[in-house]
Amino acid sequence: MRALRRAALRYPDVHEGVSCEGTSLEKRTVKADKKAFVFLGPADLMVKLKASLPEATRLARNDPARYKAGAHGWVTARLSDEETPPMAMLERWIDESYQLAVGESEPRSLRRAALRAPRRSSR
Repeated sequence: MRALRRAALRYPDVHEGVSCEGTSLEKRTVKADKKAFVFLGPADLMVKLKASLPEATRLARNDPARYKAGAHGWVTARLSDEETPPMAMLERWIDESYQLAVGESEPRSLRRAALRAPRRSSR
């Protein structure tokens, strides 16, 4: 989870918060401006997808215990201590979720800086 959190925080002008604080739904959130693009629970990651949504839907159909494709493109990946998470895919999903959050409302310089952000290894 730390690696996924670092991946989400590498973008310019993002900040971290907590949603549903004090409840069983509590998650760390990473936001660009005021739009959340990553929710991190103790053992799950939730991102919003568009281009990768068919991939996520296929994974959810084949492994419903691990993946869920929900309403409006939000996808949850449940992570376990027993298995190594597919970091390259999850980091790609974080990238996509960030891009969807900033959309065209962000200055081009911020989008370019985000695209140039160093990629982390899949370990």
